[in-house]
Amino acid sequence: MCAVSHSFHAQTPEPGKQKDFIYLQRLVPRLYDGEKWTNEDKVASDQHFVRFMEATKSGQLILAGRTKEPSDKTFGIAIFEAADEAAARAFMKGDPIVSAGVMTAELHPFAVALENANPLPGTPKEFIYMLRLVPRLYDDKKWTKEDNAALDQHLARFQEAKKSGQLILAGRTKEPGDKTFGIAIFRASDEAAAQKFMESDPAVVAKLMTAELHPFSIHLQRKAK
Repeated sequence: MCAVSHSFHAQTPEPGKQKDFIYLQRLVPRLYDGEKWTNEDKVASDQHFVRFMEATKSGQLILAGRTKEPSDKTFGIAIFEAADEAAARAFMKGDPIVSAGVMTAELHPFAVALENANPLPGTPKEFIYMLRLVPRLYDDKKWTKEDNAALDQHLARFQEAKKSGQLILAGRTKEPGDKTFGIAIFRASDEAAAQKFMESDPAVVAKLMTAELHPFSIHLQRKAK
């Protein structure tokens, strides 16, 4: 089992239980320039938001948001539940911004490990960092006791951050070590504080994973279970 899965203690869903998925959305190059958006593009974007609102109310959509960056660098995420990969792919392809060619979408099986919808007072800014295993740990047999200890500390820190209200959601894709990635969505007072939170992650300090920080904005989130 890969490091990110160890850190998030993902479990195999029970038969008949909904599974988690994530898809990443990126603007098509022709829309990097805001002036190039057509009325049809804007309508598709509005329909996309309405559809996500409905999916949030039903409980299918867990969280949706995007990074706050220039159009050629920004990306959005949608974390949701579906019965299986076929249903998940149908949900993704049925997204109006995908079917209209406004954005591309990339689907991954996912596992939500920690989820907290309770806001942390006084820290309105949101951030996301992406975690990826270092190549030496793609092979499970290369893991040392020190590596596993660092992972335990990584999870314990996330659990503490959830209790304090700082951590909003953490999880990872359910893929081989060279392809999987984890995410941590959290609140911080500013970018410097967010950078410090990320860089002090035990998995990052121990150089088990690389981490990449992005300013983020949550658009929709279901009530935490």
